Amino acid sequence: MSKSLFVRESSGLVKNVSALDSIMLNLGNMSAGVALFNSISPYIPPGGVIWIASLIGLILTLPQAYIYMVLAGKIPKTGGDYIWLSRILHGSVGVTMAFALMIESTAFFALVAYFFSSAVGTVVGTIGTMDGISSLVSLSSSLSAPIPSYILGAVLFGVIIAFNIFRAKWGYTLVTVSTLVSLITTIIAMIVIGINIPDFHTAIIPFLEREGIVPPSNYASTVPPPNLIVSLTGILPLLAIFTYPWMQATPAIASEAKKVKYVQYGVIIPLLATGILVTLGFGLMYLAGGYTFTTYMFTNSASSFVYTFWTVAIGLTSNPVLQWIIGIGLMTWEFAVLAYGVIVFSRYIFAMAFDRVFPEIFTRLNRYGSPVYTHLFDLILTLAFLALPVISFNGALALYGAIVIGMVYFFTVSVAGVIYGIKNKIIPLIGAGIFEAGYFVFLTYESVTNPVFSFAQPNGVPNPITLGFVIGSFVVGAIIYIVARQINLGKGIDINMIYKEIPPD
Repeated sequence: MSKSLFVRESSGLVKNVSALDSIMLNLGNMSAGVALFNSISPYIPPGGVIWIASLIGLILTLPQAYIYMVLAGKIPKTGGDYIWLSRILHGSVGVTMAFALMIESTAFFALVAYFFSSAVGTVVGTIGTMDGISSLVSLSSSLSAPIPSYILGAVLFGVIIAFNIFRAKWGYTLVTVSTLVSLITTIIAMIVIGINIPDFHTAIIPFLEREGIVPPSNYASTVPPPNLIVSLTGILPLLAIFTYPWMQATPAIASEAKKVKYVQYGVIIPLLATGILVTLGFGLMYLAGGYTFTTYMFTNSASSFVYTFWTVAIGLTSNPVLQWIIGIGLMTWEFAVLAYGVIVFSRYIFAMAFDRVFPEIFTRLNRYGSPVYTHLFDLILTLAFLALPVISFNGALALYGAIVIGMVYFFTVSVAGVIYGIKNKIIPLIGAGIFEAGYFVFLTYESVTNPVFSFAQPNGVPNPITLGFVIGSFVVGAIIYIVARQINLGKGIDINMIYKEIPPD
């Protein structure tokens, strides 16, 4: 291998990532706590049962985890699946897909940062309502205003970036600590709901009354019986698109893991843990309230965003300390999404810069082992996206529909798994890749046709903002590859030759 192919002979990244860090990184990525908040239950159709769909969704994602574990074990490099796509398929495919995914992810992280105030407002407002503290209720309303939301999101994201710049290890510590706190508080919330199961319908009345969401006496007549088909067609796609497939975080930092097996642990353990948390969390809600009551509360427009796993847990306890502990859990889940995102974005950009696609400056590390310029680029890009909800709230919400990029991306990784399996005679990998490729074709179709995912409007026509963003992300990614190849050819380097080599650690 020519020493002049890559920008230097070593990445310079330090192998400091422990097994716990690896596991927490992807656990924050999949974010079970956000699924238990308001990203799933307000959007389900009547007749479906979330915990059943969750269990099936977990099973259907296991082949994808196998693909990621095998390829992460064979090619454990910074950039993870970008490296696999660019080496197994073609450099142009890897760059186009990875760039599109990073742009979609940056927009998503900006929205998470902006709506962090919503999580804080929910916690503060629920506690204020339950405990009769009017100042907290007033604060909750103030936090939802555009400017406070922008300021809170910007400051939060800036602090996370600063931690990552000062010490690369500090970034991982932020993810690990916030995800551990989230995990512990989720279990506490489950215990609170669990111990109230025997007299749940009595215990929940104060919460329902103070929130003004007491169901009418005839509510049961409006709820259809449970239907497995509705669970599969109406709820499974929500979990399969929003929660389960997002396991690329730990493979993206593989070069920094102390052992390759830690990366593999960071794929399967978070997936199983997420499946358990989501299935058990919603299962407890159905067990406590019963199918009919729970379905009504989840699907009624007046209560769907108020009656959630987290607010119910807060509402079931009159202990202020316990209320705040549970509330902090919701906030740390949201925080963990941003904390992991900062790390992963920087590693994808770093990997592409190391392959000479982006300027070499994005591979430079400060004396603390942090890709500082990549983090600053992330900060600038995120702050720009963060301004979108202030400028156009509906326009910003349309960017949620760009999640279709992720489904196309994971389809492409599945295809790469098939090809790698054929070349290396790994039969289970071939089978897993074929299955997941078909599965992601279905999920791509769902994400572009089901209005709940914001790509298609209720009339079936694609949202022009979302459509333009998605197509633009892929087109710009392809242009970046073409331009980078021409620039490097002028320097006597064919980057297609780089993609025939595995980058050094």
